[in-house]
Amino acid sequence: MTADLVFYGFNSATTTLDRSIRTIGVGYGEKIKGTVTWGVILHPQGVVVVDTGMNKRIIDARDTTWGTNRLGIPEMRAGQEVEARLRSIDLQPSDVRYVINTHLHGDHVGGNLDLPTATFICQKDEYEYAHDPDIPSMIREYPTHEIAGDRLEYKLIEGELDLFGDGTIRMFRTPGHTPGHQSLLVQLKETGPVIMTGDALAAKELLDDMTLPGICWWFSEYVKSRRQLRALQQELGARWFYTHDADTFGALGWEEGGAYR
Repeated sequence: MTADLVFYGFNSATTTLDRSIRTIGVGYGEKIKGTVTWGVILHPQGVVVVDTGMNKRIIDARDTTWGTNRLGIPEMRAGQEVEARLRSIDLQPSDVRYVINTHLHGDHVGGNLDLPTATFICQKDEYEYAHDPDIPSMIREYPTHEIAGDRLEYKLIEGELDLFGDGTIRMFRTPGHTPGHQSLLVQLKETGPVIMTGDALAAKELLDDMTLPGICWWFSEYVKSRRQLRALQQELGARWFYTHDADTFGALGWEEGGAYR
């Protein structure tokens, strides 16, 4: 692992939701905040984006874009969209070589169409399930018009992938939240290893064995994936980069838009 990487983390929206959505059976009626994070990795062989957050139409048309009967209410302001965040670190959408989608829910693919020249990487079974979900409530979680498989180039993988063959960006399956969920291990020279959890472990409080998320395809698979992630973190002493923890850019030590090497 000799490549010099730079990692940037961003928040595409702040959500307000009932705590019981984060941790099922706990905190009914208690409103909490959450983030919708995504990341940019500069690698010598190309720019990599990990998830693309919310759709920018939410800025001006939240009710018609996201809906009014969803489980969380997002607030997104101008400047949080993918293109603006890329410009803030001197990049353009055309600079992005790969987009890795941890999974294909709407809060992870909202900016996919803003990166039309990239190659999108996700697990094959996730892509297939997104187009034919067997749970009715999951249908609304997969916006196929934003996944846009007919307009974007997707590379469908099965299992682990070392993106550049140098061990610096590695994807591995973490099913449970969705059938084909994947998480990432990113190796930074100064910061050390970072686990980008996606929604396999969306917030710190879900590290607790006695908690389960309110949105989950298969709980037993989720628990297995959580154990896998915790074991990896303990083995490597890795930093967590959560998707939906309101403390990600704050108490958990990450600076939004900061350059981590």
